[in-house]
Amino acid sequence: MKMLNNLKNLFIGGIVSLTLVAVIACSNSTGSPKSLSAIEIGTQQVSNVALSTVIPTPTESADSDTEVNFIEATVECCEQQIQAAFVAGADDTPIDEDIAGVVEHTSEAVQLTPAEIVAVQEDHLTSLYEDTVQSVVFIITNGNRGRGSGSGFVWDKDGHIVTNYHVIQSASRITVKFFNGREYLADVVAFDPAADLAVIKLVDVEHDLTPITIGTSSSLRPGQTAIALGNPFGEEFTMTTGIVSAVTRTIKSGFSTYNIPAVIQTDASINPGNSGGPLLDKEGAVIGVNTQIVSETRQSSGVGFAVPVDLVSRVIPSLIEFGEHTYPLMGISGFEVDLEVRENAALNGGVVGVYVSGVTPNGPADTAGIQADSTAQVNVLTYDGDVIVSINSIHMNSMDDLIGFLALNTAPGDDIVVGVLRDGVEIAIPLTLGARPQVS
Repeated sequence: MKMLNNLKNLFIGGIVSLTLVAVIACSNSTGSPKSLSAIEIGTQQVSNVALSTVIPTPTESADSDTEVNFIEATVECCEQQIQAAFVAGADDTPIDEDIAGVVEHTSEAVQLTPAEIVAVQEDHLTSLYEDTVQSVVFIITNGNRGRGSGSGFVWDKDGHIVTNYHVIQSASRITVKFFNGREYLADVVAFDPAADLAVIKLVDVEHDLTPITIGTSSSLRPGQTAIALGNPFGEEFTMTTGIVSAVTRTIKSGFSTYNIPAVIQTDASINPGNSGGPLLDKEGAVIGVNTQIVSETRQSSGVGFAVPVDLVSRVIPSLIEFGEHTYPLMGISGFEVDLEVRENAALNGGVVGVYVSGVTPNGPADTAGIQADSTAQVNVLTYDGDVIVSINSIHMNSMDDLIGFLALNTAPGDDIVVGVLRDGVEIAIPLTLGARPQVS
């Protein structure tokens, strides 16, 4: 008899529960049939009510030997089937009372005043500064050009410091100062003029070093927070804030004919002395190394540039281990497909990519069979060259994209597949990358 009563209570409770789920689903859900565990109903609170009330988990059972029997019912509502599962013998308490208790428990959004919002932001920035500044350094140089200064940051506990090449370029003596007041001499380990990066190493360190947190730059978007730490005009350990203004820029380092790829543009104030210092995200992780500004007055105009940390993360370990970093080489010259190229090359308006204006004789592209513009005269084009539209099936929208992809994703000797548009037909050309000549 007790078994019959349990089954009766289970059946009645199941009907009540199923009715509630059906009502909720009818008022909020659309789309194709889904199991209840996958249904998203209106807000998160409503979804949680349905899940916690109707579908108990085996781990909630006090007795591991209790047999759990699932009874599945299907109700059609709003042209959608809803599946509900019930546990037999789990609890004789009327299920509608449990549901009422859950429904009454609702979370309220926290309302902050403008002043409280500002206070939260201030607390975050001050904590970020205090956590990060121990890893930032003030670099003072002396050499044949006189005294200079810049910034840098701790790469590892072995005493390697990352900075710009132009900060230590002509230095005969390098002094590194920490926020705690400690000062050390440093020796140059290696440098990469093409990326304007250098590694120096501290001599006879007497305190524990805190390497800075290294982030990523591949997923950056304009509008995200950017924070610069450094020593502008010799003003030690200064923080400025702004946003990521743009990504995937290319700029000249000033020491190479090749561009620095995937450069980050920011309006965070960067001035002489910030060079070599970190550009951070809102969590305090490095997203770039501050390197240049655009200004007619040699002070911040709101247009600053940072070497992307994804490139830094490839270059610096190579410099420490091998004393140099070797970049991949395709052996082409070209430029972005624009309206003029489309018109003269009879391309449709949807074609984007890199127009190949020249190839290095016997270089990787030439050997692979990529065809350049046939005109040898300077500034005169026939527009019969190939258009590179992809590498390894990844679309290349510009020369900046191509340079960035090669520098950040490939190495000399790698085999790639170049998607080329030729005579209106896209073809795939296998190519083995060469090595870019070193810049001394």
